[in-house]
Amino acid sequence: MKVSPPGTGTHRDGPPHAGELFTDRESESQAFKSTLTRFRQLLDSDDEVGITRHNVLTFYGLGGIGKTALSERLDAWVRHDLPLVNGWGPAPATHVDATARIDLHGSVGRMDLPAALLALRAGVASIRRRWPVFDLAFTAYWSALRPGESLPRFRGRDELENSVAETVGEVLKDLGSLADLAGGTATSLAVRGVRKVVGEVRRRRDLRLAVDGFPGFEEFLLRCADEPSPTEPRPALACELAAALSWELAQIVPSPLLAVFVDTTERLALDPRRVSEGHLNRLVHGMPNVLFVLTGRDLLSWHDEGRVDLPHRGPWTWPGLVPGASDNPRQHLVGNLSPSDTRALILRGRAQLDLPMSDDVVEQLVRSSAGLPQYLELARQVAISIKDAGSGRQVEAQDVTGSLGSLVMRILDDVPADEQRAIRAACLFRVFDTHLMAAAADVDHGCAERAVRRPMIDHHHSDRFPYRIHDAVREAIRQSDHQISGGWSERDWELAAGRAAAVVRRLHDDAKEREDNREVLDLIGVAIVLVCEQSTTLEPAPSENYEDWLSRAIVFSPSVQGLRSRVPAASRTEYGRLVLNFIAAKSIETPMNERLSLLREIFDSDHPLQAPAGRHLGYTLRLCQRWDEALAVFDELVARKPTPLHRGQGPQVLSLARRFIDAEQAAEGLPVRDFITRVAEYAHGRPERYFAEVADKMAKLRDAGRQREYLDEVGTLLMRRTFFRGDVSTDEMLDFVDQADLSGHLIATRTALLTTVLLGRSAPTDNALTIDRIRTLDEASTGEIGYRYGLAECCTALRLGARDRLERLRDELSLLPSRSRSMIPVECLLESVGLSLPSQPTQWLEPVEVVTRRWADHFAAYVARHG
Repeated sequence: MKVSPPGTGTHRDGPPHAGELFTDRESESQAFKSTLTRFRQLLDSDDEVGITRHNVLTFYGLGGIGKTALSERLDAWVRHDLPLVNGWGPAPATHVDATARIDLHGSVGRMDLPAALLALRAGVASIRRRWPVFDLAFTAYWSALRPGESLPRFRGRDELENSVAETVGEVLKDLGSLADLAGGTATSLAVRGVRKVVGEVRRRRDLRLAVDGFPGFEEFLLRCADEPSPTEPRPALACELAAALSWELAQIVPSPLLAVFVDTTERLALDPRRVSEGHLNRLVHGMPNVLFVLTGRDLLSWHDEGRVDLPHRGPWTWPGLVPGASDNPRQHLVGNLSPSDTRALILRGRAQLDLPMSDDVVEQLVRSSAGLPQYLELARQVAISIKDAGSGRQVEAQDVTGSLGSLVMRILDDVPADEQRAIRAACLFRVFDTHLMAAAADVDHGCAERAVRRPMIDHHHSDRFPYRIHDAVREAIRQSDHQISGGWSERDWELAAGRAAAVVRRLHDDAKEREDNREVLDLIGVAIVLVCEQSTTLEPAPSENYEDWLSRAIVFSPSVQGLRSRVPAASRTEYGRLVLNFIAAKSIETPMNERLSLLREIFDSDHPLQAPAGRHLGYTLRLCQRWDEALAVFDELVARKPTPLHRGQGPQVLSLARRFIDAEQAAEGLPVRDFITRVAEYAHGRPERYFAEVADKMAKLRDAGRQREYLDEVGTLLMRRTFFRGDVSTDEMLDFVDQADLSGHLIATRTALLTTVLLGRSAPTDNALTIDRIRTLDEASTGEIGYRYGLAECCTALRLGARDRLERLRDELSLLPSRSRSMIPVECLLESVGLSLPSQPTQWLEPVEVVTRRWADHFAAYVARHG
């Protein structure tokens, strides 16, 4: 099979297939064997890959039917890890070179694409150790997404780290650029090495690396390094990374067969926007030479040409997914076990565990269970409990028959009361650890440790939250009431949720004190899942501007966008629904009009996020330079809640809109007055007050633990010292670059890049690349070039005497619909050299000629220091 590099190929429409009613007459194992044979033929063909895909085999059916067990069993079968007595016999004749697993059980509607990429990479590690194209690109992507972090480990080993380090060593040796690689930040050698490789590519745009990559790989590597950020993972780029791995697999002859098992795909349907399903669709389409085996509750509808939320859809793209398709790979309904299989399973368990169960009870269980695997597993556990009780009594039919819910209750009847409490409390969470379990149940940690050994608790592959409960069991326990022995009333569930929320808050505050941003986001995510599952009493916030600690934690989280992958897509509670809407409104994936609509709905509610939503509605309108609408929102906010924070927002909008006189009048008597005066004076070319007051402001921010704002101010101070005074050392600047990089703070990173340009100590090619990156980040954040790019271009053009660059900048700025206060220095410089911009309404506090001359003098002084 010939596979094109990522980003190539054309879209071809075709007529839709007419499907028949879906029927299924093949067993699951035979369907899998048949699929492997067919897929091997496709891999060995010499045909070009077009738009059509034959790389998806699906098994679907209702919850508790055993789809996860089927997925794991098929995986073990092809890895020769399934005993021959399992009933399927020897592994399929078609050799599978490697397998990988992407488990969506804990996704709550959001797919973790970096985790999926790591799962794919861990899978292909059994084919060969090094995948240079993918490894270099993924490490650049990871470094941008998780600044300051080493590469993750596979199975407790540094396989990826060592592989990347070897590749980097060879590349840099070829480039003659190994010096200083051992120094730097706390990031791994591999990450620092890839950054150095990326730096070489930036400096030498015609450079072609000594790896067998596809044409344009170097540009792709730069995109992986520059486009993602901690707040914007660029999911489409992550899918291109998967396509790069697919291309690299295709270069091996004969092509290896990789089978990827994706379990619980129904989780993606929890998001009504189906964003993550679109990501999975793109990823699978981009890897045509990889077989994906999907298990979930629902028939996959990618064949539906009306699914406009999918990038790749239609029967011409996925003919095997059309209901009625006869050739594998296709879709297969997983039904209940047949009576004979059910009987065989019960008898095997009776013999292996020596269960005291008569043939008559076996037959009644066969009929009662209807072949539902989860039911049979719970019945087995009841029988084990009866045997372990040591009374010598036989298992009776009423012990192991009845509804799934009643069977769960019978299992809990044989569990000690404190462990019952722990298990019930754990049903509040989708994933959890024993600390959360113990806190919610109000039991000791030893009890929680014993409870997680019970059969209804599954191990979840996560270091942070390693446990989960099967949905069928979880729902049965959650839906039971206080009328059964040990059952909880609604008030009991609320109290348990409140206890859990309290411990999550303490863990969150500890993580915030340590400045562990990922832990902070994880714990806010746990709290949000909790309030989406259950009405929860939350502790108050230590601030009059917030009603509870969670609403404040969300607003002050390291990244509101960063919460999207950690929260469910839907909520059972109204509180949770509006929390999810607030997070969606802060995501760049959400269209601007929808963001505004979501924030307006919350602002009009009585939710604890009401006031923050009003502020963020105003901020969003301000970002769009819709000044009058922003002012109207802040006026409404003040009418509802006239706090100093809210009353200060209007003057700030007026100031940013260059209405300096109106801003001063509006700020009269408010704490924000000093800020309004300071920024107005600075805009008029008088930075003296700023330099006199900034130290006090920074001290207050630091003492208050407002780390993001403090870092903003550090960057602004360094930038302004560099421009006005020229007293910033290279070491001081590099230290700040490291801080910005390690924190993943995008605004601080942009300011650090601007400071680097203003310092003027880089080679011309390096400087040009830095300015390009400032522009890229500006446009990614606001959709247009900003004042940082403008200031960088002005200062560089003046140093080089390049009037043509100033003319190009003038032309670019002329296209902007409006310009805020921040662009005034750039405007004045261009005006002073005869390159006027279209007029922008401004309430000048001094004659504009005076302001223009003052800024021109500042630029002249700056250039003189670099003469």
